[in-house]
Amino acid sequence: MQNLEQPQLGKTIIELRQKKRLTQEELVELCNINVRTLQRIEAGEVTPREYTIRVLLDALDYNISQIENSIQKKASLKWLKLAWVAGIFYFLLGFLESGLDYVRFEENLPYYFPLLYTSVKVLVAITFVFFMMGFIEIGKYFENSLLKISSYLMISSLVVIEVYDVISFDPSTTWEEFYLIKGTEAVAFGGIDIVFGIALLLLGKKLGVLSKAAGIFEIIVGAFFITFFLAFIGLIAMIPAIILEIIILYKFYDKLQTSA
Repeated sequence: MQNLEQPQLGKTIIELRQKKRLTQEELVELCNINVRTLQRIEAGEVTPREYTIRVLLDALDYNISQIENSIQKKASLKWLKLAWVAGIFYFLLGFLESGLDYVRFEENLPYYFPLLYTSVKVLVAITFVFFMMGFIEIGKYFENSLLKISSYLMISSLVVIEVYDVISFDPSTTWEEFYLIKGTEAVAFGGIDIVFGIALLLLGKKLGVLSKAAGIFEIIVGAFFITFFLAFIGLIAMIPAIILEIIILYKFYDKLQTSA
């Protein structure tokens, strides 16, 4: 019953009632509740008791598991669509972010540079969170705990990295200190990347060759990050990895939408 939340529950009951060609008055006669209660449920104003939900669904000849699956699928579709779109923006922002990191220690930067730098970092963090939420949804769908956990760890790690980049933007931070910290971050992120890659690799049988390829690239990225000195090669390997992951999210979204 945990997925039967308003306002989706009310909308679903309206859809089912209209398919059965029942008026509100006819439905309440079948399940012995008053019209005002049904109106409030359908409007999403109240969440009925479990007993009331079961009575309504029985009257509409609908199995409780069907409505739970339907609502869960609609929620997953929203996250997956948002995820692959966010992935495209994250991919493009990554090039701008790299350029800003490269020039941040140059002299005579324009007065608006701190605001631009902070804005890009915030946007990278936001788009990455939504991007990874898509893989969390895939993990839920296939009951893959490793993919869900590694996705959450990826989110946590990148948010910490972006926050450090912003707060370290002051004259007292030297480029040596900055890149030393960035190298340490790369080692930690690399370990999580490898776990994430293994999770994608293991899903190859269900998601196909794209998942296997993305998993291999993520493992390569993580391996180079862990070496510290070869982290820049890992950044290059991230390009095909992210592209493949966006395609995976889109194809899974399309597949789920077709079967909805």
